[in-house]
Order: sequence, then structure tokens, then C-alpha cells
Amino acid sequence: MQRPFVYQRLVDTSTSTSTDTNTCTCTMNTSTDACIFHISSRAQAAAARTDGEFRAPSLGTEGFIHFSQAHQVQGVVDRFYSGQSDLVLLVVDTGLLSAPLRYEPPGPVPVTNASVAIAIDQRFPHLYGPLNRDAILDLVDVDRFHGKPIHADTAAMLRHYRFERLPVEGTLFKSTWRSDVSTASGGPAGTAMIGLYAESPESVSCFHRLAHDEVWHAYGGDLFVLYLLHANGRSEEVLMGSEAQAGQRVQCVVPAGVWQAGCLVPGGRYALFGCTMAPGFTRECFEAGVAADLFRQYPEREEIIRRLAVNRHATRMPGGFAS
Repeated sequence: MQRPFVYQRLVDTSTSTSTDTNTCTCTMNTSTDACIFHISSRAQAAAARTDGEFRAPSLGTEGFIHFSQAHQVQGVVDRFYSGQSDLVLLVVDTGLLSAPLRYEPPGPVPVTNASVAIAIDQRFPHLYGPLNRDAILDLVDVDRFHGKPIHADTAAMLRHYRFERLPVEGTLFKSTWRSDVSTASGGPAGTAMIGLYAESPESVSCFHRLAHDEVWHAYGGDLFVLYLLHANGRSEEVLMGSEAQAGQRVQCVVPAGVWQAGCLVPGGRYALFGCTMAPGFTRECFEAGVAADLFRQYPEREEIIRRLAVNRHATRMPGGFAS
């Protein structure tokens, strides 16, 4: 399916080199990464997204903020954050940074420290100044990041729409309409949202069911699949895309009470979609599935249930959400 949006990124191709006698590597100012990553506590990350700028402690002690490329994240977590929980990644757009970004070696390390010796041949992104809030595109749980770089096309979607993460599921979404007209129960008469499935940063939907019908719309990007588990034990896969003659659907109605989940077709980068509901979405109408329970009901679907069981036993939206 053809992507409907085309964006251009301007990359500074100037470089400078300097010799460090301790590491025998070069310093480079060139960035070919669409996004880089800063490891942080959840509280620090939340503050970074609300304050005008983010100043990590290392900015005062070392003169720069530490970042990692996608393939470096897990090594840094293992080396410096072992045993720490509740870690998140600030996903940062290199094209939106206000301060200078340089790729440099990690600094002198003792040769006896074998666990770090591997890293001295790598260059890490260092930001020489505070991190401006508008460069932050996403927050991702460290244990849900798989070390894959974020493609420039996906970064363009994140930059344009400024998605949030849906509680429980972690899906990238943006609420676009919430009716001012209320139902008898007090909820909105209708709601609409746009969402993004992505390979990196990962964005999928876990198995969940709703108290009302939901209409899905395929807008652009790559193909995605909706997995539906019906009360009578029947399961269904719906391929969403724009090529009707190839068996793809641009719209799908998921009936109330049907377990549903979704993700990209393997090999895709992102899929832009929309969901509308009438009556509208409220936290009370949502229930996420428990994987073990779904295994028993739909044993032939164990593989996809296990793969999309990203809700970690949480089944209800938090208080105050979509209310």
C-alpha cells in the first residue's frame, strides 16, 4: 500500500574529527539516525515531556546528555542499569534538536573491565545542551524496545501527529473527536481516534473487547491485521489495506463483545489507522484479555495471543482516562 505522506529530513553532513589518545577513535558530528534514545526513570521522563527542556545530571557534570543508538540501548541498560525497574526510553528526533549533537566514544575505560571494553570501539550520541521538549517523540518501556532503529518514515508520522501511548495496551494513538452530546449513561455519543501500528517503536493492540461496536479504518502506510475471537469459538483474521481486489479491507466493523487485537503484517514499518465508536469510547467499556484465559478458549490461537499479550495482566483502563 502506498504511503500517502512524503517528508524530507535535512541532515547536517558536516563532520569534524579529533584524536583521543586514550581511545584512538574519532569524534563525529554527522547524524544518520532518525531517532536516538535516552534511558531514564519514568518520573524523569514524564517531567521531560511537560517541562520546557530536560537537563540530565550529566549535563552539569560532564557537559552533555548521554544518548544511545537503537542497537546500543540494551548494552547500556545491562551495563549501567542492571536490576533497575521502571526504566523508559525518551525517543528523540535528531532533526528537531536545538543543541549540538556529537557522536563520540564513551571515554577512557580500564582495559581490565572486559564488560565495557567492547564499547570503546563505538561512538555514542552526546547532546551538548538541554534537550528541548518538542524533540521528544515518544516514551517507550525499556523492556518493550527490541533494538530496532526507527525509520525516517515512521519518525515523520510521530513528529506530525504527536501520538500518546494508550494505557494498558501501549498503542500509539491520538483522540481526534469526542462528542459534546452525552448518552443516557453520561458517556459521549461518539468518539474518533487515529492510531499508528509500528515495527519500531513497537506499537500493537492487545486482545481486548468493548461494550459497543467499533469501526476500524485503514488510512495509509503498510498492511495490518485485525485478529478477532468470537464467543462461539470462531476466530477471524481481517487484512486491512487499500487494495480491495487483493482481499484487503479499508473498513471493518468489530461487534461489541468480540475479542480483538491488531498489529502490522511482518515486514511493514508503520500503518496509520482510525477507529470510531457510537456510543463513544469510555474507560468502562474496555476490558483487556488475560492470556491464560484466552489460551483455554482459543487454543489454536495461542501463538498470536502470546505475541500480543502486552498488557501484563492489566485488564481495565486507569481511573480518569477517557471519562
